[in-house]
Amino acid sequence: MQDKDKMHPDDMRNLIIFGILSVILWLSYDHFILKPKVEAIKAAQEMSAQKAVELQTQEGMVAEAERPREDVISETSQSRITVDTDLVFGSFNLKGARLDDLSLKKYHKTVERIENVSILSPSGSLSPKYIEHGWVPLDKSIKVPTKDSMWSLVGEGQLSANQEIKIQWKNDQGLTFEQAISLNDDYGFKVVQSVINNSGSDITLYPYALIMRRGIPEDFLGRWIVHEGPIGYFEDELIEKTYNKMDKESRIVKTANQGWIGLTSKDWFTALVPNQEAENKFRMTYTKGAAEGVKDRYQTDYTGPAQLVKTGATSTYETNFFAGAKKLSLLTKYEDQWNVPHFDLAVDFGLFYFLTRPFFAIINFFYGFVGNFGVAIILFTVVLRICVFPLANTSFKSFAKMRQIGPQMTEMREKYKDDKQQMQKELVKLYQKEKVNPMAGCLPILIQIPIFFSLFKVLSNTIEMRHAPFFGWIQDLSAPDPTSVFNLFGLLPFTPPGFLMIGAWPCLMLLTMIVQRKLSPPPTDKMQAKIIAAMPWFMTFILAQFAAGLVIYWTFNNLFSVIQQYIIMRRMGVEVDLIGNILGKNKEPTPIEGVNAEAAVVEEKIEEALHNDEAEKPVKPISSPKPKKKNPTKKKKK
Repeated sequence: MQDKDKMHPDDMRNLIIFGILSVILWLSYDHFILKPKVEAIKAAQEMSAQKAVELQTQEGMVAEAERPREDVISETSQSRITVDTDLVFGSFNLKGARLDDLSLKKYHKTVERIENVSILSPSGSLSPKYIEHGWVPLDKSIKVPTKDSMWSLVGEGQLSANQEIKIQWKNDQGLTFEQAISLNDDYGFKVVQSVINNSGSDITLYPYALIMRRGIPEDFLGRWIVHEGPIGYFEDELIEKTYNKMDKESRIVKTANQGWIGLTSKDWFTALVPNQEAENKFRMTYTKGAAEGVKDRYQTDYTGPAQLVKTGATSTYETNFFAGAKKLSLLTKYEDQWNVPHFDLAVDFGLFYFLTRPFFAIINFFYGFVGNFGVAIILFTVVLRICVFPLANTSFKSFAKMRQIGPQMTEMREKYKDDKQQMQKELVKLYQKEKVNPMAGCLPILIQIPIFFSLFKVLSNTIEMRHAPFFGWIQDLSAPDPTSVFNLFGLLPFTPPGFLMIGAWPCLMLLTMIVQRKLSPPPTDKMQAKIIAAMPWFMTFILAQFAAGLVIYWTFNNLFSVIQQYIIMRRMGVEVDLIGNILGKNKEPTPIEGVNAEAAVVEEKIEEALHNDEAEKPVKPISSPKPKKKNPTKKKKK
């Protein structure tokens, strides 16, 4: 008989099975239903918070009168805090807690240095651009400061170098929002946002910061030379979007623990650098103007991780940002100071980064030594010619040898003109005999291509060359030569159109290219010769529209090449009339059906001899280095 206090074995089994099934059911519900639901709710809340950041600055979506920035700033002067250092000046707007007025003391719009460059302007001006920090609540019932909120200054003071100001805003729910803003002695800012929670309940907030501008900048180049528009680096990825192409991809979102985001132009840069130890969500957004007369909106921003602020507690979040001239030395400094990766990539050094970066370092070193950027470019050209001397030496020796064996090559081409295969064999034997490599002259040219484009990037992108004078009429090496050959360099009282602005330095460059071409052996192909002859003129027309510093480099590079090539050719016994080349007195041979003019004259004389009554007379080859007698008719020896 079974004990009544003991559970029946079947009941025990059922209980165990029930317990196991309950656990499995609970885990399944938690994993497949409850957890995804919670994550979906959380994602929706985060998306709502992120969307709120984008909606935070939607003012001005209807057409309104645009006024000069000075008038807008003057009307709101009562709510502004002065910003003044050795490098920048402007004001911070307490309405909306925005830095929307910032100008640079050492940079001007033109070489006349009349008007300073302004990189931030308030909403309602002709070209608004500003930086804003704030919070987005998870619970929409919580009141946070907006663009219309009027903050108050805690204490007194102004935003100057290495000094801090503190502003404050309170809602009627027991929350106090504060911002501590400081500025370094150049273009680096720091903002520490704080939330003091005396509401009696825990709250969740997302910190954010944004850079917003309306319309494309006035100085927008729109060229491939330099990137202008939204830019950001996210852990190991650089993303660049041009202003005039943002409509093709109006929203870009990236999540990263380390990175920065901002807006850049050729010379100016504004960027946000959030906490590098937290996961932030970065965005680049483009919004087309909703009505006629409303400029398009370009915004870069980030949202930081959720901050749980318990009742009676304070939560803070720190952000750094850069607003000023895009100087590589400063970007490198803040890359280390803020521990942010590849901040220097704001300078568009392009694909040849491994060349452009050291090129800039060398030129900048010479600039600091001589105090003239043009002279620094010339010194860099000398150093570069010394570095590539072994290759250039090989090239010029090859050119000289090709000139020496030119008559023999002409004779072979004439002799085997109907047997191309045999002609190639004989040419190869001649190359081997004379130890000539016809490709040796091409390698240095191929190597110079990435060097040229790298230097082109350096001289087109670095702010150090902006408004840097050279000598004479060149007062800005970053701008094209202002003179033109079509008005006799200013002697005639009219200004040619832009595409005809071919100045004195481009003309000097053309002269050096022509002399260099005439020192090189002419190609045997007629079409190829025409292309090479037209190349200096084409290059001059193109490069005349670019920075004068680049033209000066190319002119001196050609000049040093001509001198080096002349010396090598004279040492090898090749006669060179350099003055005749410069004055155009020496006409280079014109290829005729694969044979140069010299061979054509020989052929013509032979034909005359064959059909002449006095054909018995021997005909001597023209201009042959080793005259060889040829008898068109054979005579028996008596």
